[in-house]
Amino acid sequence: MSEPQAPYLEDSLEAIPCGHSCRALDFLQQIYHAAPVGMVVVDDRQEVIRLNQKFSSLLALDSDSCIGVRIGRLLPTLASRLNILLNDVLTSMTARNEQEFTFRLDGELRTWSITAYPVRRSESEAAMVSLIIHDITELRKAESDLAEALNQIRTLEEKLRLENQLLRDEVTRESEHSHMVGSSPSLREAVGKIRQVAPTDATVLITGETGTGKELAAREIHRLSRRAEQPIIVVNCAALPANLIESELFGHEKGSFTGAIARKIGRFEIADGGTIFLDEIGEMPLELQSKLLRVLQENQIERIGSHRLIDIDVRVIAATNRNLHEEVKSGRFREDLYFRLNVFPIHLPALRERGNDIIEIARDYMLFCARKHGRHVTALSPSSEKQLLAYDWPGNIRELRNLIERSVILCHTDTLAVEIPYSQSLTLSANTKTNDSTMRTLVEVQKLHILKILERTAWRVRGAHGAAEILGLKPTTLESKMKKLGISRKTAGD
Repeated sequence: MSEPQAPYLEDSLEAIPCGHSCRALDFLQQIYHAAPVGMVVVDDRQEVIRLNQKFSSLLALDSDSCIGVRIGRLLPTLASRLNILLNDVLTSMTARNEQEFTFRLDGELRTWSITAYPVRRSESEAAMVSLIIHDITELRKAESDLAEALNQIRTLEEKLRLENQLLRDEVTRESEHSHMVGSSPSLREAVGKIRQVAPTDATVLITGETGTGKELAAREIHRLSRRAEQPIIVVNCAALPANLIESELFGHEKGSFTGAIARKIGRFEIADGGTIFLDEIGEMPLELQSKLLRVLQENQIERIGSHRLIDIDVRVIAATNRNLHEEVKSGRFREDLYFRLNVFPIHLPALRERGNDIIEIARDYMLFCARKHGRHVTALSPSSEKQLLAYDWPGNIRELRNLIERSVILCHTDTLAVEIPYSQSLTLSANTKTNDSTMRTLVEVQKLHILKILERTAWRVRGAHGAAEILGLKPTTLESKMKKLGISRKTAGD
């Protein structure tokens, strides 16, 4: 009769006397269950044959209920990926280290790092797989929170940089002439509306011809509002290329389109807490109008390339020199956006409708330009006043200011003599006997006047001494007006 063999420790070739081996096994068992990581061994059928307490606590199950159960049933949301991992390890008999899995366990999102390695007691036995599981959910959450915090810091840094640039622009603007001058009834009516609506958060639509001071009115509304300490962001919708307006307004993420080499914060986000002024809103592409409407309705923006909604608190002031009601009829402007913008309309009168305001503005700006350019000019000549009152001012206040500044620079006495060199056609028509049958409409007069200026500048629209500068208009505005009036070189030759 053969002697009974001494018990062996698992994976050991050394026989240990029973007393010692029992204590050693007990000690190893304590270490196994006290381990801070989950440990589980599955056979070639992927059934659990051994597990430690940490693994059962991760599953919130009793250890005995797990023995003999396929691991895919214990972790159903992870079953398919575990099946691939286990088959890979058993087929290759090679360990797979720190494979990361994110999945839902009892409704909660978890992230585990799993190391899997093959185990075989002897060549005659089927191989098993031992899994060591680190629950790194809190680590990944902390990393995500840190990344989000860093992202917010970068966003704030960029916003502060942009606000700083805007503040410098505002300081420069404040050093220029930026207040409303005049006492005509039409202006007093507009100013009264500005003071009424400024303390509220209502959306304002400012209408009026080019150069009537719509941006100045928007700044006055902002100055008198509760948001005065926050920035007012100006966006000229006509000056931006159609394919860049959305990015300028709402921003974009890095890589969201060709050329997006870095994340960009949009104007709405910069204006958070303050006011955004959308100048020439009538020029906004139709496809972008629906996105603007959604922002106005929901007070949320979404950067291009991102699916995260960003809450904003922005007051919107829009302006246009177009008749938006007619634009809606013609299908060039969304009716729902028009109603959303037209909560509180303010119309600014054309300069020719303001009578003696022309002289008040001329004198006020004359004194400002005299200080600016170091000229001793204190009065406006009577003949100049007559000329200013007789002129039609198609470019409105902007045209008047350009004329006054140019005259101040050329003046060498204390009395300013203003000459309107491009009004000769009007003077000629005034000296010609006319009757009701030869009276022209305002549109015809504007068209003739623009044609005269274009002829004098050899059809040069942009740049120094171009038609836009002489008329006191932005080049884009003049080009738009030319298109609307049907003005081209061919027109002049007809």
